[in-house]
Amino acid sequence: MMPSNLDTQKAFLHPFLAPPSVPLIYDLRYSPTSLRFPPSSPFADCGYKFLRVPLTSERPRQIRLISPYFPWAFDISPSAGEAVTCLDVLSTLHAALQCPLTDTEWGTAGDDKRASLIRARDRRLWIQLALHGSSNPAVHTRPTVQREPLLLRVDWLGSSVAFTGLVKDEAFASRRLIPGGRESPETWVMKFHKL
Repeated sequence: MMPSNLDTQKAFLHPFLAPPSVPLIYDLRYSPTSLRFPPSSPFADCGYKFLRVPLTSERPRQIRLISPYFPWAFDISPSAGEAVTCLDVLSTLHAALQCPLTDTEWGTAGDDKRASLIRARDRRLWIQLALHGSSNPAVHTRPTVQREPLLLRVDWLGSSVAFTGLVKDEAFASRRLIPGGRESPETWVMKFHKL
């Protein structure tokens, strides 16, 4: 019997990022330094630095991350001669999703997606305020021009901001590749779930 694509993938992807049992809890709205391993995990007392392990046994030097949940592709190429690590994946994903949404990206969103983006932004800001408050007294004393808070790419995910791992999906990856584009590096599809 031939191994399935999923079986082959599990043999190579580091267990830290292999669904369905990703042994970490990571909310993409926050830096990877905030990620936690569940109390039942053998890594419960370990921090994010524990993820500085090669993503796969093949030690790729470059990979591409894609998802059916948003339109962007993120390429990861660590320093020369270095292999992509699990922490590289989470750090790159976090940094890319903290970029402000562009006018073009907003323009491609339909009415339902726009409403979802605004709800996600408001939820993100509410959580930020609840966790950190405003410790800057100048904020309360200086008159400011009211400005709408920025929408970030992470808001595109709505409430599905929990990273649940990477999978290989060659069919999706080939449909996602732009026709006539250059060949992409090893491609992984990101999975998320609601928090």
